[in-house]
Amino acid sequence: MKTNHLFIAILAASACCFASCENLDLQPESTTTLMEDEVWNSYEGIHGSFLKLYGAMGPQSMGGQGGNDVNFDGGRSAYLRSLFWSQECASDIVMYRTAASYGVKQACEFTWTPGTEFPQYIYYRAYIIIAMANDFLRRTQDGALGSGIYGQVKDELPYWRAEARFIRAYQYYLLCDLFGSVGFVDETSPNGTYPVQRTRKEIFEYVERELLAIENEMMPASRKVFGRANQVADWFLLAKLYINGKVYAGSDEYYGKAYTYAKKVVDDTNFSLAPNYIENFLKDNDTCKEIIWAMPSDFEHMQGEGMANYLIKFPTTKDILSVVDYGISEQWGGNGALRYAFVTKFSEADQNFDPTDTWGDKKGDKRALLFVGPGSAVGTSEAYVKETWIDGEAFNTKKIYIGASFTKWRNVTKDRIKASATTYASVAFPIFRKADAYLIAAEAIMRRDGKADAEALGYVNEVRDRAYCRGNYQSSYNTADGRITLDELTFDFLIDERARELWTENWRRSDLIRFDRYTKNYNWDWKGRSTSNETNHEGRDVDDKYKLYPIPQDDVLYNPYIHQNPDYE
Repeated sequence: MKTNHLFIAILAASACCFASCENLDLQPESTTTLMEDEVWNSYEGIHGSFLKLYGAMGPQSMGGQGGNDVNFDGGRSAYLRSLFWSQECASDIVMYRTAASYGVKQACEFTWTPGTEFPQYIYYRAYIIIAMANDFLRRTQDGALGSGIYGQVKDELPYWRAEARFIRAYQYYLLCDLFGSVGFVDETSPNGTYPVQRTRKEIFEYVERELLAIENEMMPASRKVFGRANQVADWFLLAKLYINGKVYAGSDEYYGKAYTYAKKVVDDTNFSLAPNYIENFLKDNDTCKEIIWAMPSDFEHMQGEGMANYLIKFPTTKDILSVVDYGISEQWGGNGALRYAFVTKFSEADQNFDPTDTWGDKKGDKRALLFVGPGSAVGTSEAYVKETWIDGEAFNTKKIYIGASFTKWRNVTKDRIKASATTYASVAFPIFRKADAYLIAAEAIMRRDGKADAEALGYVNEVRDRAYCRGNYQSSYNTADGRITLDELTFDFLIDERARELWTENWRRSDLIRFDRYTKNYNWDWKGRSTSNETNHEGRDVDDKYKLYPIPQDDVLYNPYIHQNPDYE
């Protein structure tokens, strides 16, 4: 078990009282064991209040597995799961085939409306965390704490406050990315105030200011605590913000800054690419030096149906579980599958699953952790195929289509020793990884200069060297050379490379929008279906309004300062 990381300390947060001061109807519903004055007059209470900012991105509730912090189904609306639905299901990566009443079918078809539930999950989760961060920053500002308790926390408090600002900035980054122009409130806003809507550019500029202001106040990377953000995480988020500057702020001027901060991450020696790609997604990935910031989980102390545990269970069937060691004792019957458009981004030789090579060691690209092939290999009459359709049949979420599954996420350690399976996984979700910084740096060069150069090529080939276990990257598994030439490094190649490297890690929708391949210029199965009875599975262009999600209708109705996104009225 992971006994030296963030999740153990987060347990203290469930004993803390939080009063959300914004008029958002977002107060957590869980009960507390400490009264308010006790929380802010003890080291344990203040520390727990700080850790709850992280914990709110993990399980559905800090009040325990049976609780919930929002007025939706707790498991489905959990933070990482709701972000996954918004980023991966509404893209060319995953087709989710159940839970039609929650809007996942609409995500697959691009038919969501202001009343569709799934985008609301991440919207309200983000604002809960913003409210918590604002409260923490108000209560710990200069002079707010008594001299006695301040003396106990003064050595750590500057880091805690910087991280609270970072976490809040990250929430506004996601809201800017997913919803565009959103309501804004911070610790200086009067109690009870409604968030006032700011333009997308204003939200972008706020996030930029906050991240620059705390850049040298964050915990240094040399003092890493797994699960907590540090200075390199701040650089990474700046790089991610700047590479999307044209989308968020309408300007090409940010590509140079994206390169600067991505290179800071690349050059930092406290983090390095894992020897083998899959080590980022295993039970002991808390020891992986590639992961810059992660949300830990633990099958005993920090459970959740919306964490990395979800990514193991939802695409898995009992047949697959009998062949591959996932380290879990239950599955969800193959509720989702990988789309044909994604699977075929890997070479034909790497697409099929070999039951004698469950770790993919014999493949060229080790990122092709796909479960595709004849069902007879796993004791079923139906094959696990690339397609996510049946010719002549409509998209029906109540009918399970046997499609490609995957073996990327596993509750198993990198030594591959089989252990007792558990109901919940202990796999941390890597929110930021160093490999992404290499790809951002390459893209920033290409966008800044209008073409790739030797430096950009070097960054991409470094990622591909690791993908193919070439050179310094566990070369005993090397079976092919994945390096490309300068002529091959195009924007078309790069957007596909980002899919191969980062699939199911909650970046895909944003990437497709940035590369202008989301609503138009590139289509995939079921995208743009107009009626539930339509039997043509081929995707089509959709309205550009789908580059943003609608603001939840309740916020538009009850907050006089919030207006709906264009064309969703």
